[in-house]
Amino acid sequence: MYEGMYKIAAAAGAVLMMLGAAAPAVCAGEKENKVKVMCFGDSITDGFWLSGGYRNTLCSLLTEQGRASEVDFVGPNWGGSGYDPQHAGYSGFSINDIAQQDSISGQRTGISGFAGSLMDTYQPDVVMLQIGTNDILSLYDLEHLGARLKPLAECITEKLPENGVLYLATLPVMDATNTLYISEYYFNVEKMDAAVDLCNTQIRAVAKDMQAQGKPVELAEINKLLTKADLFDGVHPSEDGYRKMGEFWYQKLSAYLDGAAAVPAETETAAAETATATTTTTTAATTTTETTAPPEPVRGDIDGDGACRTADAVLLTKHLATQLALNAEQAARADLDGNHILNAADLSILKRNLL
Repeated sequence: MYEGMYKIAAAAGAVLMMLGAAAPAVCAGEKENKVKVMCFGDSITDGFWLSGGYRNTLCSLLTEQGRASEVDFVGPNWGGSGYDPQHAGYSGFSINDIAQQDSISGQRTGISGFAGSLMDTYQPDVVMLQIGTNDILSLYDLEHLGARLKPLAECITEKLPENGVLYLATLPVMDATNTLYISEYYFNVEKMDAAVDLCNTQIRAVAKDMQAQGKPVELAEINKLLTKADLFDGVHPSEDGYRKMGEFWYQKLSAYLDGAAAVPAETETAAAETATATTTTTTAATTTTETTAPPEPVRGDIDGDGACRTADAVLLTKHLATQLALNAEQAARADLDGNHILNAADLSILKRNLL
């Protein structure tokens, strides 16, 4: 989403799409049983300044957890250190085409114009879509971002196979005190924060509306994951920011691989508050009704209800995605590998022991 180079990226993307492939050929049958995942979006998906971006961490976690054999990343572009560096990230691109006269940051190409072609060519089971940051940087029709995003999302869901899913991501914060890519003439901190909030409100509404229509859409709250301290240049994530995103997407993808149902949009946005309230209520009830010595804690029983259930996996997932902070007692029960560090390995063990 940087300026000055997006035309080069656009040309390269067009050439790759015309050629029909950007990756080496793979032996027939080698990938036929894998879940095909397309990371789709702008330069944050592409991995601007850090080749591969969040996809490096995502691939690393899949490899560490022995799940790389389950996932085939697809797309016409290529980059990063992951075991499968294919993707569909396009630096500088927006939702729709933006003409020069309608933008404060130059003409931009919209991914909506070729989304259907990508879906037909690569036939992904899972699409991780994050787009709209360049619309903000262009100050283009932000009041109707949701109305422009929904046809793109519908195009994707209509072409998904049975049991496929579209993860629709909210946009990260942007720091208007860094003017490398943010116009100080049009934006100050207050205006930029308001623009990001306006667009994310519409993205959440699109996800909620499509879920209500029975569409296979799940909201991915990237906005609640990153802070301005996680940015490299006011727009793109830092190395640590990309790492957090990779861990977040790993949790989403591993839940899909394990057959977890999609989380309703309104549940995703309120997950931390709901989980905290549930844990507090359960703890209080246990305190007031217990008349004898409490039983030995069950490992993996994070919410304290006496058993290791799906609700515990949800709590740990939210904690790892930095959407919920477990207290010391909960963290101790969640540390299933005993290394005093909560990570994806603990979640994997927990899921294998669910009732």
